[in-house]
Amino acid sequence: MSQENHRIAAAIDLRMRQLEKQGIQGAAVVHHMLGYMQGLQQIYDTASDKVLSNLCQRYPGFYRYADMMESMSERNQQMIEAGTHPYRDLPELPEKLKRSLAALMASAADLERAFQSAVDCGDFARHVDQLDSLKRQWGADLQRLVELFRSSDVAPQSQLIVQSALKAMAERINRLG
Repeated sequence: MSQENHRIAAAIDLRMRQLEKQGIQGAAVVHHMLGYMQGLQQIYDTASDKVLSNLCQRYPGFYRYADMMESMSERNQQMIEAGTHPYRDLPELPEKLKRSLAALMASAADLERAFQSAVDCGDFARHVDQLDSLKRQWGADLQRLVELFRSSDVAPQSQLIVQSALKAMAERINRLG
């Protein structure tokens, strides 16, 4: 698992550096990094304190993202405890939808990172066919997830929240290339 944790931390580090280079900061970073939350959680679940410390030292972007998400988590917990969290009354999504949503978000993160890496290397044209194929696959996966949500009995407010996040993600991906 340690090798997988290094792969995830390196991917997070790279994407954070890409976003910082573009001048994206604060809450906007969180929106761009939604697809990495599952990987971060996987590291938290599987890495020892020593390995986590090593990852933070080796990958500064990973450390900044982990720190940002930890702060956000603490604020969420405070709002829950105070009864002021805006989504406190929403039921949790069914497991199948959560897994599908997490997978789609992770593939969006991979796609955005791959596009930016192709731009950064200065040889975008060499990667365009592969990236377009990945983009089309992501679009098809998005459509399947939208249909899955539409056919579910998920609360309308929950559907709106997910739709908003997916719309922003799809807009960013459609601007790629």
